[in-house]
Amino acid sequence: MRRTFELYAEGDGESARIRAEHLNQLARLTPLLMVANVVAGGFVWLAVGPAGGVALAVWLALLGSVVLLGLVRWWHGRGRTVRKASVRGLHRGTLHAALLGLCWGWVAAQWFPAVHEAERVLLATMVAGMLGAGAFALAMLPWASLAYVGLIVVGGLVALIRAAEPLYLAVAVMLLAYGAVVSLASMALARQATALRRARYSQARQQQVVSLLLRDFEENSSDALWETDAEGRLMHRSPRLAAMLGLSIDKLREVRLPQWFGSRSHDAGPLLAAWALGRPFRDLKLQIGRGESSRWWSLSAKPITPTDGSTTGGWRGVIADVTEAQRFENQLRLQAEQDALTGLANRRSLMNAAQAAMSLGRAGWLLSIDLDHFKVINDSSGHSTGDEVLRVVAGRLQALVEEGDLVGRLGGDEFAMLRLGDSPRRAPQAMAALIIDRLSEPIVIGVKRLHVGASVGLARLDGSVANVEDLMVNADLALYDAKRSGRARSVVYANALGAASRRMHTVEQALREGLGQGQFELHFQPKVDARTLLPLGVEALMRWEHPQLGSISPGEFIPAAERCGLIHELGALALQQACLAVRQLPGLSVAVNVSPLQLMEPGFVASVEHVLVQTSVAPSLLHLEVTESLMLEDAQSALKRLHALRELGLQVALDDFGTGFSSLAYLRAFPFHTLKIDRSFVRSLTEHADARAIVNTIVQMAGVLGMRTVAEGVETDRELAVIRAIRCDEVQGYLVARPMPLGKLQDWLAGRPITGPQDDVDSRIMPWRLTQMSPPTTMFGNDL
Repeated sequence: MRRTFELYAEGDGESARIRAEHLNQLARLTPLLMVANVVAGGFVWLAVGPAGGVALAVWLALLGSVVLLGLVRWWHGRGRTVRKASVRGLHRGTLHAALLGLCWGWVAAQWFPAVHEAERVLLATMVAGMLGAGAFALAMLPWASLAYVGLIVVGGLVALIRAAEPLYLAVAVMLLAYGAVVSLASMALARQATALRRARYSQARQQQVVSLLLRDFEENSSDALWETDAEGRLMHRSPRLAAMLGLSIDKLREVRLPQWFGSRSHDAGPLLAAWALGRPFRDLKLQIGRGESSRWWSLSAKPITPTDGSTTGGWRGVIADVTEAQRFENQLRLQAEQDALTGLANRRSLMNAAQAAMSLGRAGWLLSIDLDHFKVINDSSGHSTGDEVLRVVAGRLQALVEEGDLVGRLGGDEFAMLRLGDSPRRAPQAMAALIIDRLSEPIVIGVKRLHVGASVGLARLDGSVANVEDLMVNADLALYDAKRSGRARSVVYANALGAASRRMHTVEQALREGLGQGQFELHFQPKVDARTLLPLGVEALMRWEHPQLGSISPGEFIPAAERCGLIHELGALALQQACLAVRQLPGLSVAVNVSPLQLMEPGFVASVEHVLVQTSVAPSLLHLEVTESLMLEDAQSALKRLHALRELGLQVALDDFGTGFSSLAYLRAFPFHTLKIDRSFVRSLTEHADARAIVNTIVQMAGVLGMRTVAEGVETDRELAVIRAIRCDEVQGYLVARPMPLGKLQDWLAGRPITGPQDDVDSRIMPWRLTQMSPPTTMFGNDL
């Protein structure tokens, strides 16, 4: 409403000009509108006839007066355009519209009930037509339009009520709806017209500013005017023009300007074409010469109309030296398309090139390249060293390009190579392997010898890719899979990666809701003495049963929780539930898996101590299991926290031992109480002698270091026999028991039969696990 009637406030000069334009538009329609009213008045006289009597005569006189008033005002203002108008002008228009609306409302109220059916149809049609036509004609003056429509609608309602026929009640409702729709439409037109005019004034102001700046530039520059005859010979010769062309005044007589430009500029084609066709041109840029000494000129010219009636004449124009402006523009364009640090193309330039290739239907490949462990260099050697490393990487990538290749830096330590060559010497996978090989070579900066690696994701650019954004996403998904698979490798995008990405997003979206609704539950898998098979403790394994997605593996939701920052909440929930379970499992310890992210949280030790105090659990009954990936994090901070946990009285176990990064130095430094031998070794015990030798060595080494050993994933009697022969301390696996909820665990401990569905999550071999050089972090139980 405020925008509809904003012109009825005095406002500024712009509002006055807009009011004047609205009134001028209405004035141009006034003769037509008044004639329409006169014609409609004649139809009223025909419809009502002699029955109208004195009232009809009075009405006709009133209508004629209003029409005459409108025509007189139009006559006095004809041929004159009002530049500014006050609010009073709008009010006068509203008053005139109200008088017209009163006239037509009177027609309906006075004579509609009194005439016959045929005349009623004529009157109703005419009044409805006048209502709609007048409302839209007056739309630029919204109050006038509303007053006009409102009075006619009121008159129509009075007429329908006086007619006293039940059917007319529905007609009255339709009349109200019609009036409302027409009013709203006219108000919308008023808003749009006002907004359009304001936008036009804003554009005009901007154009004035630009014109002022350009005029100032021209007045302070040294431009040259020129004039030629029909054959291009210079007729107007000035010292400035001679200086620009590098000729003497006398030599200018010999110059034919089109040919001169054609011989000195490689892009003079548009100028020569315009000259030949006799078409004027403006601000046509030409580069004169080449290299650093080249100049940029802007030419504007138009043909001179001959005075003798001939069809050919000369040309007159101006040459402006825009060299500095063009160089600045080129520099800005270069900065907009080039990475400032490395000199490579930036993300925008790379995406524009890919978009252009897609528009032309060209096929190619996008290689997304991410440096491995670059953050370590930045943190340890400083950002200046990191910047130098990025420059070296950029140089190595640039040295690998072939025809049709474009290398760019996307940001940070992310690079990309767009390959659009028709017949490249190296296939995309071969190029990716070469990139990984070259970037793995040491980088020497000063006295430092630095090592970085790279992972590469490849995505094909062809008709199956809808847009550049999808192409970038595909390459990033392939890159993510390459890094997750162990880094220093390349992966080609496949549709399965897109499905995996969507699944990952779905799981991340459901995580917070699942935590809030209590969808997570701990299951417990017993650990027993290898000799007696008596239970010594249990391992707590988190399970998630989603109402729509079903059972979600820890191998999915643990990495998802780490990515979206919910791992701390999930870990705190596991600790709380595990400590509560300890109180219901007398004499048994409960082991809880801990994420490296969770362990490295500054307040983790304090939070564990708080849970122990809150649940009144003896620290010796709570065991924490960490994976070997912890060795890759901040080893000193991890060591400090593990010692703090041991000082609280907790036992710490190293999970999945033998599959990752452990070394004797780590085992000596970290206060582990237990080594858990990974199931991949246990599975091979009965088939491979070397696996038995490895496990035997692990058990003996653990004994020397004062650590207990647990064999995970024991499923057969033969495996158990070998484990016993090697003298492993404890076993865990399906041969003993599957993971189970706390209630079933209590039944199992009491010797009661276990019924219902079996938990088999812990024994499945997940495909993603087979592709990794190093095991992923599994904080709440392995997915093996």
